[in-house]
Amino acid sequence: MLINSKKILCLLIFFFTFNNYLYSDSISIEKIFPFNLDNTVNAFIEIPAGTIEKWEVSSDGEIFKQELLKNGPRKIDYLPYPVNYGFIPQTILSNISGGDGDALDIIVIGPKIERGSIVKVKVIGMIEMLDKGELDTKILSVLIKDGLKISEVDSLKDLKKNYMGVLEIILIWFENYKGTNLKIKNIVGKKRSIEEINLRHNDYLSEIKKKN
Repeated sequence: MLINSKKILCLLIFFFTFNNYLYSDSISIEKIFPFNLDNTVNAFIEIPAGTIEKWEVSSDGEIFKQELLKNGPRKIDYLPYPVNYGFIPQTILSNISGGDGDALDIIVIGPKIERGSIVKVKVIGMIEMLDKGELDTKILSVLIKDGLKISEVDSLKDLKKNYMGVLEIILIWFENYKGTNLKIKNIVGKKRSIEEINLRHNDYLSEIKKKN
């Protein structure tokens, strides 16, 4: 069920008041919209930069917990994540679109962000990857925070010019962290990336409509 306008207004007031951060224990993740009124995007952080533990959100968006395997918590067997990693609420990369049926992944470039945070980010591009034949799209973004220099980055061109090597580090890491070489299909800019988020949000709404 979609939330009404009064609830949306309350969420926006809360979001702008508390320094662009929300936390998963304060509200259902599935009630967070992908876009804000200022055209920024909301990102839920599952894996902070510098960590290796894998966490997951339940399908109803109510529970956030560490992924467990038979031999203990799930961890990546590679260098720690060089960026913050999570997903965009109310999106789905559907099987019909060639995806895995999960929410749209997002990379947030910037300092380490607390696990479970919902942060405002600026979208600058998108990486289209193939993982075992499935489309594995990852939105590229920068954290929006007062006084943070990288928040001024507005495009992939800006990132390459002012933070040389960062994009290359991200690409090398995501190509290899699973122990098998994932294939990078394409890298696109800001406009196409925002279109993709809108498409995947519409897919999410269609899925909700089917269930109701």
